[in-house]
Amino acid sequence: MVGDDVPSSIETDHTAATPVTRRRVLLGGAGLLAGIVGTASASSHDAEVYQTGSTWYATNGGTVYSGGSYRDAIQAAVDSLTDGRTTKEKVLIKNSGTFTATESLKSVRLDSYTVIDHSGTIFVDDTGEDLVVPFEAENVHSVEIQNLRVEGNPRYGLWIKSCSDVALGTIEMSLHETTDIGLGIRVDDSGGSGRTRQFSLEYASIEGAAHHAVETYGVDGVDIGTVETVDTGGCGLLLNDTTDATVGTVNATRADQGGGYAGFRCANDCGPNVSLGELRAIDCGRGLFTVSGSHGITVSNVYIEGCESGALIQDTQNTTVDGGTITGNVGEGIRIDSRSSDAHPHTRDVTVRNLQIDNNDYGVYETGPDTEENRILNNNFCDNATAAIETYATTTEVTGNTFC
Repeated sequence: MVGDDVPSSIETDHTAATPVTRRRVLLGGAGLLAGIVGTASASSHDAEVYQTGSTWYATNGGTVYSGGSYRDAIQAAVDSLTDGRTTKEKVLIKNSGTFTATESLKSVRLDSYTVIDHSGTIFVDDTGEDLVVPFEAENVHSVEIQNLRVEGNPRYGLWIKSCSDVALGTIEMSLHETTDIGLGIRVDDSGGSGRTRQFSLEYASIEGAAHHAVETYGVDGVDIGTVETVDTGGCGLLLNDTTDATVGTVNATRADQGGGYAGFRCANDCGPNVSLGELRAIDCGRGLFTVSGSHGITVSNVYIEGCESGALIQDTQNTTVDGGTITGNVGEGIRIDSRSSDAHPHTRDVTVRNLQIDNNDYGVYETGPDTEENRILNNNFCDNATAAIETYATTTEVTGNTFC
């Protein structure tokens, strides 16, 4: 069993087609991408980072940095923006470059009202401990990273701590060289000024992360378009202690294959008002996993295949899985369960409906102790080896299901 996730105790010239996401369509249709009040124009920038020969330059009216460090050039450009600004100013990073090994945690730290437009790739070549975080925002607000690609072995590709109004655009990471922490995007409340609020992510494609691809912990107000992940050691998308989250699509392939993490996981009192519009999980440890007091979650349009377990809904309340297919998983298509510990409320008010569930060990398997008041409605079951439906609670409703 994978344990509950805990916050980290450590303090702290690629061009890709831009995916069309819900947020981008809405903004584009309203003619707002370049005109939102306080947002830097898509066609202008205030500071610039570029390379000539082996020298990195940062300019803002004049030269504010020249030297051999890619990271220092980017930091100088960020630091050259107007002190005390109340509208966003943009840094354009024109070239790819490398962040090298360091003896302490090293990152580009972003201030409030900062926009990053990165045209290339940040390569992380850290030969020591996992101490490189390309971009970090802590106790700030009104920050955008419009596009970013990271390759190599960072500690985290991005780290957002106790911030508000943070918007990420198109984020791509290839992290096959990570061996220890190696997490893609981490958004949490570890900055000391409270929870992160109002975080959005249009599109993330993350592969090869040693741990989770995208993780939140202590966040209120999340709007995510699409998360696509391949070959991660942890979850595709993990929401811990997160409220009011709307996610369009999670597409996870081999997220913790053979293990206990999931393509999409909610944990540590996640909820309420959490919704996922589409989940595709192939060959993951689990396709879907809700646990440790998660509540108020709706997952729609699932396709879960080839996982150790299709879905585990454990110590979870007021949660619905609605529509799609769960097929060919080693264990249960869906297990509804409560642990014997009193650390979290037992499972109740779970609804499983409108699903095709076939070729698993069990179709839906409900277990105790104390699990109660669930609903298994209008599903079609076929060729599940041990049983189509097995319930634990006499209060669980089983209605309208069909069997081949």
